[in-house]
Amino acid sequence: MTDLPTEESSTAPSSPRQQRWDDGEWGNAEQEKIPQSRSGARQLALRALYWESANPGQVGEALQQLGEACGLTPKLRTFAEQVATAAVEYRSELDDLVRDNATNWHPDRIARLDGLILRLGLAELLYIDDVPARVTIHEAVELAKTYGGGQSYRFVNGLLDAIARQRDLDV
Repeated sequence: MTDLPTEESSTAPSSPRQQRWDDGEWGNAEQEKIPQSRSGARQLALRALYWESANPGQVGEALQQLGEACGLTPKLRTFAEQVATAAVEYRSELDDLVRDNATNWHPDRIARLDGLILRLGLAELLYIDDVPARVTIHEAVELAKTYGGGQSYRFVNGLLDAIARQRDLDV
C-alpha cells in the first residue's frame, strides 16, 4: 500500500489518484438515484454488504443509512434487508458453495465485489422464495456488469447457474 506517495513525502508533481470504484459511485450515495425497483433494492443490499465487509456486524446500520439516502420505498428496503441479512447470516454456507464450485479459483483470487455479488445472488437464490432463479441470476449478472471487473459477469453467471442446476432450481 506504499505504492502511492503521500502528500507530505512527495516533492514531484503527483498524478491524480486513480479513482476507486467506491469513490464516485458509492462515496456520494446520498446524491445517486437508485431505481425504485427490486434491481435498486439489490444495489442497496450490495452496498450494505460492502459496508458490512469493512465494519462487521453493521449491516442493519448500513441498510438504514443507505436506504434513507437512496430514497427507496419501505417495501423495497424490506426486500434489500431480507437479501442482505440472509447473505450475512448464511455467509459461511454461501462461501463454502462458492469455494466448492469455483473450479480453478481459490477464494483469495476472487475480487471482493465479485464475492459479495455471488454471496448476495446465492442468498437470494436459496433463501428468498418469491424470486425465480433465472431472475436472480440475471440480476446478479447485471450487478457484476455494473460494479465488477471486465469479465466478472461471466464468472458470476457460470457459478450461480451451476449451483442452481445442482439444486434442481428451474433456470
